[in-house]
Amino acid sequence: MKKLPFLFLFISLSGFSQMLEPVKWTTSIEKNLNKQYDIVFTATIQEGWHLYSQHLEEGGPLPTIFKFEPNNNYQCIGKPTEQEPIEVFEEVFEMNVKYFEKKTVFKQRIKIKHNTPFKVKGEITYMSCNKHQCLPGQFNFEIEIP
Repeated sequence: MKKLPFLFLFISLSGFSQMLEPVKWTTSIEKNLNKQYDIVFTATIQEGWHLYSQHLEEGGPLPTIFKFEPNNNYQCIGKPTEQEPIEVFEEVFEMNVKYFEKKTVFKQRIKIKHNTPFKVKGEITYMSCNKHQCLPGQFNFEIEIP
């Protein structure tokens, strides 16, 4: 009987560790023109799942959103770009939606204001779905700019 609370704790922790994470994110940087870099966000999407675009109509799924913490060392040039998404009609939302499967890349160009190393920090919020469920997701990033 004394082991019963331990058993419940073990079962709940085991379930927690098996939470679904259908989208895995990685980051990198590409040096461009004078004092400009592209921050590259690569999303690897589990088979059978899809990740929604940044560009969706209201009333549908949650779009992918990039938020950058304010920092006086750089400025964002425009908004993040994305690869060409798949566009289909989804009955659940009763509208056309745009999404990605397998792997996709987003890029944010930044202009450096000072010649000292710093970090670009922020978060990506997104929604991924398969045929049975949708999951919200969040990825916090921190990228070193040399």
